[in-house]
Parts: sequence; C-alpha cells; structure tokens
Amino acid sequence: RIIPKIAPHCPTLTRCSLGTRCLCRIFLMAGQRRDCIGLLLTSSSDEAVELFNKALGAFVSFNESMIPYATKAGELDCSFALVHCMLAVYWLSDLQPPTDTRVASHLEALKNGAAQHLTEREKAHVRATLCYGSGDLPKAAEEWTAILIENPKDVLALRFVFRAHFALGQFDRIRDVLSRLLPWWSCHDDLYPHILAYYAYALEQTSQRDRAEELARKALDLQKKTPWAYHALSHVIEEEGDAACGVEFLTSSRESWKDSLYGGHLTWHLALYHLDLGNIEAVLAEYDSVLCDKVVSYLGLVDAASLLWRLDVMGLDPGEERWQKVVDAFTRCHLDHRALTWFDAHVMMSLAHGKVTESAARLVLAERLLKSISEYAKNNTSTDCKIADLVGVPVCNALLAFGKEQYSEVISLMLPLKYDLVKMGGSWAQRQVFSVTLIHAAIRSNQLPLALALIAELKAMKPKNRTLDKLYNEVKSLCGTMEHGPIRIVQLP
Repeated sequence: RIIPKIAPHCPTLTRCSLGTRCLCRIFLMAGQRRDCIGLLLTSSSDEAVELFNKALGAFVSFNESMIPYATKAGELDCSFALVHCMLAVYWLSDLQPPTDTRVASHLEALKNGAAQHLTEREKAHVRATLCYGSGDLPKAAEEWTAILIENPKDVLALRFVFRAHFALGQFDRIRDVLSRLLPWWSCHDDLYPHILAYYAYALEQTSQRDRAEELARKALDLQKKTPWAYHALSHVIEEEGDAACGVEFLTSSRESWKDSLYGGHLTWHLALYHLDLGNIEAVLAEYDSVLCDKVVSYLGLVDAASLLWRLDVMGLDPGEERWQKVVDAFTRCHLDHRALTWFDAHVMMSLAHGKVTESAARLVLAERLLKSISEYAKNNTSTDCKIADLVGVPVCNALLAFGKEQYSEVISLMLPLKYDLVKMGGSWAQRQVFSVTLIHAAIRSNQLPLALALIAELKAMKPKNRTLDKLYNEVKSLCGTMEHGPIRIVQLP
C-alpha cells in the first residue's frame, strides 16, 4: 500500500527491484516531505511545508516578503531546520546581530537540533548557516556552493550563496555558481525567470553586458513581474551611460516592479538616471515620493544615503530635513553595532554630510562611529573585520575628512584603495559614489589634473552622461589644454 504512493518520488525505486535496500530507504523517508522544487525536507507538518514553499517562492522572486510564511511555518514545526536557516540568514543579512532574539533563537535551534535525522543537504545548510552566523562568510559560501553542486535546483542555497559572495564583492563567483546550475532549469520551472534574472545580473557585473541584456529580456518575456530582471537591465543601461533610455525603461515598466521588494531600489536607479541628465527636480521628486519612506530597511538606508551624498558632494544641497530622517534612522539602530563595512560607510555619509564642523552633534556621532569601526576592525573575529581594517576604516576617515573640508586628506586616504573598494561589496553603480567623492575632492583641493583623469575614466564607461560631459569641460577649461604642453593649474574661484 505504501510503495505505489512513494515510488514516483523515489529515484531508487525506478532503477532497481523492491529489495531490502529500497524498503530501508522508504522507512528513512518517514517524516520527510518535498519542497516546491522536489527536494526532500524534514518536517512533521504538511501545512508547515506548504508555507515554507510559499516563503521560498517569495524569497526567490522578491515580489513579496517571505517573513510571514516562514515565521508561521516555524510556529507549526519548531524543529523545521530549513525554516530556521532561512530566517537566521535573512535577519543576519538585514544586519541584526547574532544576539538579537530574531537571530539567536534560530541559531540556537540549529545548534540544538544538529542531531536530528536530517538529510545530508539539510545538514550542510545548518553548517553553512552557523558559519554565516559566526561571520565566516567564505566558509558559509563554500558550504552552499557544495550543496548546489549536488543539488543544482536548491534555490535556498542559491539565494544564500548569492548574498555571501555579494557581501564580499565576488561577482565572478556568483556568475560561475549560476552558470553551473542553469542547465538544470527550464522554462517549465516556475522560478526559472528569476534564476535567469540573477544570472543576467551576475553577467552584467562581470562586464558581459550583451549577454546580460539578452537573458534579462528573456526573463521578462516569461514573467513580467521579475524584479531582478528589471534590476539587471537597469545596471546594463547604467553602465552604457544612456540615462535617457534608463528613464524611459523604468518609467514605462513601473507598474510591474513598484510594489516589489526592489521597488525602492529600482526607484534609486531611476533617480540616478535623472541625476546623470541633470534633472535635479526629478531626482528629489523620486526621493520624496518613494525613497524617503524606505529608510526603515537596510537597502533603503543605503539607497537614501548614497543618493543624498552624491548630491551633497556635487554642491547640490538636498536639504537638512531630508538628511535628518536618514541620520535618525541610522543612529537609532546602527551607530554602535558593526556587521557590514559597506553599510558603515553609508552611516558615515549621513553623519559627515555638508560642513560637519558646523554641526557639533553630528561631529560627535561621526567620531564615535569612527572609533567603533576602528575597534571592530582590530577584533579580527569575522571576515568583515578584515574588510573593515583594509578598506572600511580609511574610507570612513576619508568621508569624514570630506565633511571637514579636508579634501587633500580625502585623496590621500581613498585613492590608494580605488581597486580594493569592491571588497566591501556593492554593485558597480553603487560604488560609483566613491568615484564621485574622489572627483570632487580633487576639484576642491585644486588637484585638477587628477580630477580630469578621474572624470575621463568614468566618462569612458558612461559616454552618454551629460553631467560628466559638463563637468569634464568645466575642469578642462580651468586646466587649459594638454595640446600646448603641461596642464596649467588654475585656482578655482
């Protein structure tokens, strides 16, 4: 009676006679179910598995939050290992400390439940999650990569390894992981468009823009509501420097992505296009209508600080009221808690904006943050501590120096790290905030040949950028021309 129900799902039963080996396998499967992809799960509740599957779909698609589904699944089955993995990594990625109750309870459950009769895949997930919780991102990524080699359709492992490599700036590894698993997927799989979109993004970040655009558009042909496909195409357009095309693309498709979990970030991309075109009113309109309300999340805070800082260093004051909301959000939860150097740099942007020396309160907070980051970097207890030591401390010092109008100090601190900034994570478009900072520090410190060189470098990657064209011509006119001998340095008015 049992065999006919199990046989269709048991590869062993399709290959050999029903001997002792197969019957043992059948009994080992007691208490095990399958996820929406077909992989074995250990759970005592059908309802919990159904909720886990919904959480998995939401986690991969970014069209809705997976938290309600995963939380309820965990309540129905408190020993559901993969639910604990999912929620622990999610909250850790949202920069909650391991001691936070939302994280600690899941990590503790995984430690205590290590002796459960889990599948080898689930055990590997537990090991990876505990590594991630301890701050050992490379080891966690290694475990998740190994899972994907054996189980190329394990989308939970894919989301996790994507996150770990992204935090380390290892986009080539994200690309390679996806290239290995893509042949196992087809258009008959519901999540296939989202997998294509992830791959398109990884290709774009490794300078394979034509192939990235092809796959992102294929994903959208299959499923219009694929946020990461819009995200990948936004990066393609950003790197091509065709801001007008970017505005048209994101404006015309807005109904398909605005309500997704990436709606705020795609609005940030739209605001950048407007900034490249010099449409400052449109930039602020996008910020006020969408981005200012997203500062409750990690990504929303990064987007807000990055955009306002760009305006600030370009001499386009976005207004203290806009900044204050960001400062309040950062200092309320993240002033003394260190978890991600990339995030800490954006905290410093919010505190160092404008002339920080004119705000005693912000200057005190900025110095406090810098002390906290320096102490964190010396701990050497996690992968990110090492990144903070190599890149984070000097970058945050440079950002504070900009706010203090010590522009030569900005150059001496940040320029030598130009090719190490990727180690903090963040996409090429996001890391441009440091290029813009360097350019304007060079201009303000009257290092005009350096400014011209840095602008020319960025222009080469964004040839249709009007703002860069204008700035290049202005600086070149101050320098004189290179055709009649050495560049003549002219004091800026």
